[in-house]
Amino acid sequence: MINIYDSANQLEQDLRKTKEYADLKIAYEDVKKDPIAFKQFKEFQKTQIDFQNKQMQGTVQEQDIDSIKELGEQVEKVEVIMNLMNKEKILAQLIDEINQIMFKPVSELYED
Repeated sequence: MINIYDSANQLEQDLRKTKEYADLKIAYEDVKKDPIAFKQFKEFQKTQIDFQNKQMQGTVQEQDIDSIKELGEQVEKVEVIMNLMNKEKILAQLIDEINQIMFKPVSELYED
């Protein structure tokens, strides 16, 4: 019998060896080298998490939307942050493709 956790752990190790992960890691290091950009990035991350939590709770207010938009516009002007976000998006696409492969048996099960 197969231990699916062994496969998952191997996938985690393999993911660390991909170009997409390596590119993301370099982009994050570049952001960390710029103290102002790093602070902005961390603030943007925190604001995103807070916003998502409010969305789940149904407590989003107009000022929350304005705040995240404003912060988003600020980070869009910072090249190292935008590079990081682009690299993150590329890695997320890879992970999405992997998820589709992993859930293929479930998808096929429900096909009639």
